[in-house]
Amino acid sequence: MKNLIGKINKIPLWAAFLLYQLLISVRILIETGGTEPSIFVMQLFWFDCVLMFFVIGFKYILKLENSNLPVLFSGGFLTYIPIIYSVLMDHDWHLNFINPTSFKQVAFDMLTLLAVHEYDWPMFPELVLLLIGSAALGILLSGNVLRSAATALFSTYSSFFFLGFSWFAVNPDHPSFSHFTSPLPDHVTYSIFYILFFFILALIAFFREIRHFIINIFA
Repeated sequence: MKNLIGKINKIPLWAAFLLYQLLISVRILIETGGTEPSIFVMQLFWFDCVLMFFVIGFKYILKLENSNLPVLFSGGFLTYIPIIYSVLMDHDWHLNFINPTSFKQVAFDMLTLLAVHEYDWPMFPELVLLLIGSAALGILLSGNVLRSAATALFSTYSSFFFLGFSWFAVNPDHPSFSHFTSPLPDHVTYSIFYILFFFILALIAFFREIRHFIINIFA
């Protein structure tokens, strides 16, 4: 396993990110059967935001260098699990953001990883593998069990909390924690939000590299 991870990590970081984009793009097209560009962009950057939570966890909690990060992008394969699980369970595809109705409900959904959720239960095996797999990967990369466990918990649950629940919505008919109006179509508004959120997370994830680059420009 270490040899396989070592071979994957020889891939340049930018190439691994492009591979992730390809995997996610195909995943979105399979899920939606082809859709309008704004919906595609929204979902693509949603998945990119999830990825950045794991990059942040592995860089700042596990203290790994960028050379150890390309293997994270293979997580794009895990996104196919809910689709496969739905087919095996003969379940009509119906994933959506969770409407947070109370602290108790949010805590329950997070602790159970949606195992018994009304419509998002196909996400359960993917979330379990993200949690267990990221912890195991952290141990293989660092040898530090406690930091690996902390990284897995932070990455999985922070991305789940911020991206799995409908904290806001443009459409007043969509169940959500809060609503606001926008002059733009719903999915265009969501696309802009997730693009901005991704760049904020990427700035956090690669802050040292960006700072070093800027310093070198003005040095």
